[in-house]
Amino acid sequence: MDSPQQSPDIEQVEQLVDIQELFNRSFIFSGAPGGVTKLFAYLAKRETYTKGEVILEEGKPCDRCFIITSGEVDIYQHYNDRRFHLQLLTTGSLNYFGELALLSEFKWFFSARAWTDVTLLSISREAFIKVMERYPESYQNTVKKIINLRINRFVDQSEYLMANIAPDAWREDPPEL
Repeated sequence: MDSPQQSPDIEQVEQLVDIQELFNRSFIFSGAPGGVTKLFAYLAKRETYTKGEVILEEGKPCDRCFIITSGEVDIYQHYNDRRFHLQLLTTGSLNYFGELALLSEFKWFFSARAWTDVTLLSISREAFIKVMERYPESYQNTVKKIINLRINRFVDQSEYLMANIAPDAWREDPPEL
């Protein structure tokens, strides 16, 4: 016996509920009122990239935050015409990148590319501002979380770089003036 097919409206509602649950589990939005995560779920855009495709480029204007829903993303920087790997982000721990783009306009200070085929959810700065204007009581806590996430990411990247730096690059003290 054939089972009835779900209407597209029910499928869309189920997708929104899944996205809202994902946001509720993410550190940035955990503890936020249900209306906040519901709006972010509605405003989020699904983006897909194939392996090797550039997601964002260092030096280009930024305008959104990304949450990885499947796949792996390589975070890297260029320095002296060389490419330096900083982190490989996976879906394992609700990974994200670009969170500072929600707070301010600036140019990306890193690049990101799809290490594997990747599906991302993105939230634009414009969407973030609209939601925070509607729920101003959530703004301060959300900004604190974003800043703390960025600090933790800097610490992780610094530890990685220190663990992998060439011995001749170590300096115990600054050079004499």
